[in-house]
Parts: sequence; structure tokens; C-alpha cells
Amino acid sequence: MLLVLRQIAELVLEFLLDCVRFPWWWYSGGLGAVGGWCWQRFSETRSRVSLGLWFRHFFTPMYGDYSLAGRAISLVMRFLLVWVKLARLSLAAVWYLILVLGWLLLLPVTLLMLLT
Repeated sequence: MLLVLRQIAELVLEFLLDCVRFPWWWYSGGLGAVGGWCWQRFSETRSRVSLGLWFRHFFTPMYGDYSLAGRAISLVMRFLLVWVKLARLSLAAVWYLILVLGWLLLLPVTLLMLLT
């Protein structure tokens, strides 16, 4: 009987310690994991979009067409594609920032909803 009471007391103590340690983990280890995941995905998106490569070859004619019309069409197309790629990269940055901010706000909002 004494062993059962001791195990129950240890279980209750462990539960209370977990309740205290959980917010610490949420804003340290959990935030680091979410932030690292978001940064990795953003880096992959940045690599796929490759804006630096597009800017480096901005004035190079596409498909080796060095005629005046080919240069003009290439310049217009690259201009449009750079804007589309820049918009995609910006949307990805905003999306991952929203995910990190959502992680930061999820715990307080949940606790507030539970307490009211």
C-alpha cells in the first residue's frame, strides 16, 4: 500500500513539474525546432527560386537569340519572371513568419480560452 501511495505521489509531482516545464520548452526547444524547420523550408524555396541567377543573367538573351526582337522579348520576359519569383519568395517569407508567430501565440491563446 505504501508503494502505491509513493508511486501516486511521484506521478502527481511529475505531472506538476511537467506543467511548469512545458512553457519553458514551448518557447525554447519547441520554438527552436519550429524556427529551424521554417528557416530550412525558406532556404529551400530561396534555392528553387534562385533570384541571384536570374539577376546575373538578366540582360543575356534567352535561347541565344541575339536579334533585336529576341533581346527585347527576353528582357521583358525576364523582367516579368523576376517579379513573379520575387513575389513568390516574399509570400514564402510571410508564410513562414506567420507560422512562427502562430507558434508563439498558440500557447497563450489556448490558456486564455481554457481559463475563460
